[in-house]
Amino acid sequence: MYDNIERELKLLINENIYNELLHSYDFHNPITQTNTYFDTENQDVKKQHGAVRIRTIQNKKIFTLKIRKDEYTHYEFEKEISAENINEIEDPEILNWFNQYQIPKNLHPTASFTTLRNVYAFENGELCLDKTYYKNHTDYEIEYEYTSDHDGIHFFNSILEKYGLKWAKNCPSKIARALKFMC
Repeated sequence: MYDNIERELKLLINENIYNELLHSYDFHNPITQTNTYFDTENQDVKKQHGAVRIRTIQNKKIFTLKIRKDEYTHYEFEKEISAENINEIEDPEILNWFNQYQIPKNLHPTASFTTLRNVYAFENGELCLDKTYYKNHTDYEIEYEYTSDHDGIHFFNSILEKYGLKWAKNCPSKIARALKFMC
């Protein structure tokens, strides 16, 4: 992420391609992260093309607010928190983000899932290989996240073509997939 901008290209893949990729790059120290997403009863955050989440990695909790800028770019604001409950957050910076983007404070959990993430760093971005466990489903995703401006689409496609794949449009977000698989 650079200057509160998250730019990522992502593609759902099958388990065989996931395993090929996993053994094609020198991934170190996979991270298990549990993501819990929040919204209001009226889906006020979703209506703004946004997401509010608390990500837990071991005992560390990270608050994230994402607001969509375009098809594969988001404004992203993150901060480590100690609160267990989203409605107990009193951090002035986070409350300012809520005010700035008209996020109500009466949020409740809407979805939760766990991702095993492998990351490989390139000069201008990171390749993330995710295996995500939803309530009734497991899926696999490859993601290229920019860390600086460059022709990321061309670079990502150069990685994908080795596996007979091509990126054309981002797959649905994990939160969208989680809501689909809750049924």
